[in-house]
Amino acid sequence: TKNGGTILRSDTPGPALFMSATVVDKTGAAIEGAEVDVWHSSPVGLYENQDPEQAEMNLRGKFITDREGRFWFRSVLPAGYPIPTTGVVGQLLDAQDRHPFRPAHVHALIFKPGFKTLISQVYVDGTDYLESDVQFGVTHALIGGFVKHDEPHPSERVGTPWYSIDYKFVMEAGEAKLPLAPIK
Repeated sequence: TKNGGTILRSDTPGPALFMSATVVDKTGAAIEGAEVDVWHSSPVGLYENQDPEQAEMNLRGKFITDREGRFWFRSVLPAGYPIPTTGVVGQLLDAQDRHPFRPAHVHALIFKPGFKTLISQVYVDGTDYLESDVQFGVTHALIGGFVKHDEPHPSERVGTPWYSIDYKFVMEAGEAKLPLAPIK
């Protein structure tokens, strides 16, 4: 997806989200040419492969960082969702008297030779379950600073409210490895 493009591949109602991010090394230097895969759930809490109403690859995109280490795109605000509770996972959650919910978040997988592959999530401020994520994935540094805007967008025709975020991903030098695809 071209920087500044959209990851909306089908009609997906919900508040508009404009995400801008920078990828830097531990010294703060921009990392140009990093491959960034992003994906997130829809405003009803479903990924495109779980929802026949969504087009293939909806709310998913791959970007390449520019000279300043930046990538940016348009989407909609994601929602939290429950993880599957059938089988052993459901039994474990019942035994621990825990809920199955994840807070709203945007995933990122960032790959660049010379750096350890970064797989992360950026959480939506103020969303439910930040303090009790079923996967224990939330840290203060991963709560993104999503900003709610109640005034019209300065250049896009979107309804109000709309949201924006400007986030910094920090990569560590090391061997770049991509995870293997699941075996079916």
